[in-house]
Amino acid sequence: MKVVAHRLARTGAPILTARNCARAAILLALLQCVAFSLCLGQTAPPQGAASTPSSRFAPFAGAAISEWRGPVQIQLPGGAVGHPIRGQVLPEGTVLETWEGQLVLLLRSDESEVLVQPHTRLILQAPQPGNWDALQIIIGRVRAYIRKRTGGAPPFQMGTPSAVIAVRGTRFDVEVNARGVSEVDVFEGLVEVGSTTVPGVSVLVSPGMSTRVAIGTPPEPPVPTREIRPDLEVPDQLAKLEFARESALQARRSSDAEFGERADAEVDEVVDESRESEKKKP
Repeated sequence: MKVVAHRLARTGAPILTARNCARAAILLALLQCVAFSLCLGQTAPPQGAASTPSSRFAPFAGAAISEWRGPVQIQLPGGAVGHPIRGQVLPEGTVLETWEGQLVLLLRSDESEVLVQPHTRLILQAPQPGNWDALQIIIGRVRAYIRKRTGGAPPFQMGTPSAVIAVRGTRFDVEVNARGVSEVDVFEGLVEVGSTTVPGVSVLVSPGMSTRVAIGTPPEPPVPTREIRPDLEVPDQLAKLEFARESALQARRSSDAEFGERADAEVDEVVDESRESEKKKP
């Protein structure tokens, strides 16, 4: 051993003692921890950051039930069919069917409203990059009031079996018949309508105009709504009050104001009577 140690000392190589071996083991362990931390930092997002591009660019806050009337049924993902509850938040994958009833959905991301008409079936979806659909209308009719979107916010988009509808803030109707033909009637703003089966072809529909899209065909050139739907009830500038939530809020405010005025009048009357009584006292 002395000879070996002497030779190692002459060559300048470290002597492999128990202490040196322990130090080497500790150093190796530290290097492994550092390497693991670096790998983890490259693969995992920082705390609080979005885990996927879709959650960063298109957050899905769900839709809430504002009002409804008549028979309406809701089926949550993986759940049984049930009745709607006012204020209930509906997650992605919820199936909604109105039968003879009507329902108002409030989109929680920006409080846009969608009035779902009778005999309509639709599915709530979570927008994703490349597919921004928030609703998929299977059959039936909806009336949408979409708040204006500014900056880099993606447009509101809904789909049907034959059409893709994209808007940045407008009021419009969409109807889908049993053959999958979609009709879009625009009241305010501009609506871009494309085909699900003929990519790259779309039309812009302006107020008072309509277009139709069948499965396997591009959108038809827009024509005046009155030519294809003369009996359509077109909303006026106060059409927003059509939605039950707005009407209910307005009625509640009026009721509160009337109650307040009546209460003030009653208080004044009591005060006056009290003053008269004080004057009549000897």
